[in-house]
Amino acid sequence: MAERHVKLLLVEDDPDDVWMMRNLLGDRWDEPFDMVHVELLSAAVERLAEESYDIILLDLTLPDSRGLETFFAMHAQAGETPIVVLSGCDDEQIAVKAVQAGAQDYLVKGQVNDRILVRSIRYAIERGRRRRAEEAVRDTSEEFRAAREIQRRLYPAKPPDLPGFEIAGALFSAKSTAGDYFDYIPMLDGCLGVVLGDVSSHGMGPALLMSETRACLRTLAEIHGDVGEILTRANRLLAADASDQHFITLAMARLDPRDRSMVYASAGQRGYLLHPGLDVTVLDSTSLPLGVRAETVVPAAASIALQPGDLLTFFTDGVVEAESPGRVRFGVARALQAIRSERDKPPREIIEALHQEILGFCRNQPLRDDVTVVIVKVTDSFRGP
Repeated sequence: MAERHVKLLLVEDDPDDVWMMRNLLGDRWDEPFDMVHVELLSAAVERLAEESYDIILLDLTLPDSRGLETFFAMHAQAGETPIVVLSGCDDEQIAVKAVQAGAQDYLVKGQVNDRILVRSIRYAIERGRRRRAEEAVRDTSEEFRAAREIQRRLYPAKPPDLPGFEIAGALFSAKSTAGDYFDYIPMLDGCLGVVLGDVSSHGMGPALLMSETRACLRTLAEIHGDVGEILTRANRLLAADASDQHFITLAMARLDPRDRSMVYASAGQRGYLLHPGLDVTVLDSTSLPLGVRAETVVPAAASIALQPGDLLTFFTDGVVEAESPGRVRFGVARALQAIRSERDKPPREIIEALHQEILGFCRNQPLRDDVTVVIVKVTDSFRGP
């Protein structure tokens, strides 16, 4: 049997520190390993969208991101991959906050030798494996099956009827309870809020936080029409209740059937607007995830005029991070191509086709993360104001 290689992703912009890490591991690590090195947070995010790794070594000070925001952004993309933070700053307060937020360890450059580095990596990988094994046992319990049934009742029973739009969403849970969330929320002036979110981690805690998020958004939507204001106020409430290990990536789009337009706000959740042909507009995040900082403001993006044939789509990390037996990730490009190839069908059938594509790609292995998709199709049935 071929010996398994440990895959490491090193996110570091200092060539001297890269050289040091390679040499420290080369001196002490007694297993085959592959180290992939990138210098930017954005490049690391792209790598994670296409490949999986056993461990991430993350410098907090990069050309395109600095401080704890670097960790939060990486943690939002890393899924269950353990992260060991590297820093030139011996700041105990930052170290504690990083570990509380989910980092496996915090290592100070200049104070790390080969023994410390290897031990930290080994422990991080083994803790991740043990956690996944414990979750597999826990999720077989009757209590979690009952909780899953209760949670399922919170998801929309059927798509809304909104002139000029066909809408569908689906959640395919990887565990007994899900941290993913989607919803259709009636808003002021006859508009509709379409929401998709993902609570970090798995289990009962994220499921409860998801339920609280749903309640917050539905209540705020009754008195506020601005999606940025709704998410900003929801963040203040959730930041007080979310533990240091949990946060929520979430996007909310306000569809206006009067002029067939959309305004969205996004807390760490990217979306895509597929136009007829091959053009696509990326709907980037407008703020940090919810629950990280109480003072975070979530601005709304500019209004977008929608055209017949446009497909608005949001999907959670479970789509992108689904893996083949060879540990290749499904990725964003493959997901968008699967959606585009079925664009003439109703959204419900597009989602099912994407789901089947993911299962085939994974060779029907169990999903490692929840897969949630919402698709809005702009139709010709629009008469205007």
